[in-house]
Amino acid sequence: MAAQRAVVIGGGFGGLCAARVLSGHFAEVVVLEQDPVTAESAHRRGIPQAHHPHALLARGSAVLEGLFPGLGDELAARGATRADFGESARYRLPTGWAPRGRIGLPIQTATRVTLERCLRRRVLDDPRVTTRPGFTVDGLCWDAEGTRVTGVTGSALPDAHEEIGADLVVDASGRLTKLPTWLRAAGFGRPEEVSVTGEGVYTTRLFRAPSTADWTTVAEFPRAPDRRRGGVLVTTEDGHRLLTLMGADGQAAPTDPAGFLDYARTLSSPEFAETITGGEPLGRAHRMAHLDSRWVHYHRMPRWPGGLLCLGDAVCTLNPVHAQGMTVTAVQAQILGDLLDRGAADLPRVFQKRVARALALPWAMATAADLTWDPHPTPARARLAQWYLARLDDVIPGDPDVFRRFFLAAHLVRGPAVLLAPSVLWKVLRPPRRGDQGGAVLDQPGAGDGQRAVEEGDEQGGERPDHAEGDHLPLGGVGGGEVVVDQRHERGGEFLPARPEGGLGQRPEQQHPPHRGVTHDEVDERGHGGPR
Repeated sequence: MAAQRAVVIGGGFGGLCAARVLSGHFAEVVVLEQDPVTAESAHRRGIPQAHHPHALLARGSAVLEGLFPGLGDELAARGATRADFGESARYRLPTGWAPRGRIGLPIQTATRVTLERCLRRRVLDDPRVTTRPGFTVDGLCWDAEGTRVTGVTGSALPDAHEEIGADLVVDASGRLTKLPTWLRAAGFGRPEEVSVTGEGVYTTRLFRAPSTADWTTVAEFPRAPDRRRGGVLVTTEDGHRLLTLMGADGQAAPTDPAGFLDYARTLSSPEFAETITGGEPLGRAHRMAHLDSRWVHYHRMPRWPGGLLCLGDAVCTLNPVHAQGMTVTAVQAQILGDLLDRGAADLPRVFQKRVARALALPWAMATAADLTWDPHPTPARARLAQWYLARLDDVIPGDPDVFRRFFLAAHLVRGPAVLLAPSVLWKVLRPPRRGDQGGAVLDQPGAGDGQRAVEEGDEQGGERPDHAEGDHLPLGGVGGGEVVVDQRHERGGEFLPARPEGGLGQRPEQQHPPHRGVTHDEVDERGHGGPR
């Protein structure tokens, strides 16, 4: 592309990935970030979700390594642990513990702050990239015909309004993007928005706790209709433990120490309560709620301006419980790089259509999981997906092969065909027998406790690897922790008031404002960013 300058709106994860790709094709890349960030910035106003655990799926790690060579080693040098997921994770399903043993799926855990610091340093070290911290974009510039974007307008100071020209503008400003309003004002109409209300709530606190080499992650998730609580516990790069307690269907972990501990004790995994009782809390608890998924269908607009792209949360936000956001955004940056390398004609429109393909299945599977809490009838396709995922929950304990296949798909390494092989279909479609746990391990298994580790290539059914955009499944929201009593009446719980408007599966944006209920923090309950 014979172009001189690209402008990126937003300097978060998506903006940094976009800037990295654009720097190989433009003489100058300008990143405009509303927060006053530097290379050493930690928590900032635009990412209140950084206080909570983040998961970069295996495919996302691979894509980032391609965009930022050596990133994995750099994170490891900062203490980010590397391990095989099957050996290092303890994963609780309603029917028992998932098998433990090597599955050939390496993962690396790092906090959002550390990851963004590494990416930002890499981007700022590139002489072709400049950043304007504290710059607020308030509009787009247009050519004389009003069909092409030629830059942006905004200011870093109240009385210093300016225009910044560009051959290409990339909106990576997150879920609070103003792009739909700008497009409507320019005569392009307002794009269709689809939203699904995720009724989950999660509360997170950081602890200094004794370390162990036996695990890096413990997880159990809520699952409709009766398992309303769950949790995730991850080891951070400094050896601390980041503990998140989840709630669904009105449940929310209290933020006070006693209530937080009582809630943790209702879960099946003893590590949650042990971390609290045996560790030292570092800082206060943080809460996020109203974890909606929202997709703006830019790819369906009859007209789309030249010189403009949109990616990341500005296009689609996914309920962070499913751990897809950063990976899906990294994949979109990879798509942009591929199209630029090929010199694709009509780049903006082609890019938005390719992004839509990449989002199709993550959106479908994430919203299917969220729709399980909807008291109203759900579409037949969603009900089928919910049933199949629930049956996988029944099969995975005691079956290392299905466990490995599930997480190959969950980490976006393989397409859904890996879960539709004849060997898996037979196990899923076979009616469960009364009292049959399917080989489930009800007590926590240890890594390498005699369960067969399924090696790469030892697959049945002959399905092919599939790396096409959109051909993947989400990580979380399928399994859950086993809670025996009705948790609506259990001590230590806390209810959030139900929202009077809207509901799961709601479609038109007129009924569901696109930016309602972004975050819910203990102090700043609205926040200024979106969860990943």
